[in-house]
Amino acid sequence: MIRKERLFFIFASGISAVIFVFLSYLVNKDVFRAVDYSLMVNLQRLISRGFDIPFSILSLLGSTEITLVIFGIIFIVVLLRKRHFFLGLFLYFFIFFAELLGKIYINNPLPPKIFNRYALNFHFPSGSLVETHFSFPSGHMARTSFLAIILLIFILWSKRKRWQKIFSTILISLFLLAVFISRIYLGEHWLSDVLGGLVLGTGIAFVSLSFW
Repeated sequence: MIRKERLFFIFASGISAVIFVFLSYLVNKDVFRAVDYSLMVNLQRLISRGFDIPFSILSLLGSTEITLVIFGIIFIVVLLRKRHFFLGLFLYFFIFFAELLGKIYINNPLPPKIFNRYALNFHFPSGSLVETHFSFPSGHMARTSFLAIILLIFILWSKRKRWQKIFSTILISLFLLAVFISRIYLGEHWLSDVLGGLVLGTGIAFVSLSFW
């Protein structure tokens, strides 16, 4: 990686860190309460219950188990194709630490059970590992954002054709958007939680890429 790109990723990660800290402060001060509640109510009112199962499947795809498998595949592909240990990838595990701290110390109560629309009779074991009374930030969103940014940058750096890069960018962006909406629609996280997860995962991905 050239110096200019590394500086860009370091700068972007610094901006993400500042935004995350400021967002955490606002959430802890309960600034988002009315917006969080209103958005969840309106999303569930506007979106058909036919999305319960598709969004629930998305919830599973963002679980620790699935994202760890994707993490492992990326690491192996980089190792085999580039002959390079991408050690920055291991910053992925910092997400769990940041998520745990947030859900212990940031006062943002979980959405009431009446909003829950998760429609599958299956949960991965990791779903019960980080259980507190608070919900900030969304670990699902953070992990998904981290992997999405890493994959997107790798694709943009690759020698693929331009239309393939554009298509991949649109596809990854739509997937991120779907995960973002699904966390709120399913009644598992507030808007503020998902925003926090998005910023956290993106920031850590930028730090990771600066090690490439």
